[in-house]
Amino acid sequence: MDANNGETLLPITGIILAGGKSSRMGRNKAFIEWAGVPLIEHTLAIFSTVFAEVMISSNHPELYAKYGVKVIKDNYLDHGPLGGLEACLREARYDYAFFAACDMPFLSVEVIRFMAGKIEGEVDILIPELDGEIQPLHAFYHKNCLPIIEDSLKAKHLKLAVFIRQNNRVRHMREKDFINFPNIRLCFSNMNTPQEYLTLQQHNLHNT
Repeated sequence: MDANNGETLLPITGIILAGGKSSRMGRNKAFIEWAGVPLIEHTLAIFSTVFAEVMISSNHPELYAKYGVKVIKDNYLDHGPLGGLEACLREARYDYAFFAACDMPFLSVEVIRFMAGKIEGEVDILIPELDGEIQPLHAFYHKNCLPIIEDSLKAKHLKLAVFIRQNNRVRHMREKDFINFPNIRLCFSNMNTPQEYLTLQQHNLHNT
């Protein structure tokens, strides 16, 4: 049980992608301050209230050693988020994993739990799709995806969207599914540049 809200931790692995090069930001996004703490700590706090297992995807485990969670290095170096997903799915204790980037400050415990409740039947990927755009870094993946992921990595087809299209057991959650979450698009917001960071900071200040 989670000590903060009394809800049972989900038997799902939460994976935080922290392996990006942050080239457009100019510094490691995981350690940019948000609400008084580094983004990685902000995200870890959210994941720890939802998932029974939490992992960080990074090829620099020394940066995250103090957080007491598994840090998984890629088996396929320089293969982007898909490489991180492959390595973490192999190491995950549970069949399903939730995959999100470390630079998404508006992740919502309520939205993540709501989505998890929609996993049923033969579904290997559960992913939001709003206005025709999928959100592969706010999605659930099953270990069944590993063969397709590995084939994609070997062929250097590295876009998550390409791998997702190759899987025929995908469930898309669309606007009508999130009708009770009017700010759902904000949950998917991430920051790749200093300007995007400032824009999201301003939004946060105006809504606190």
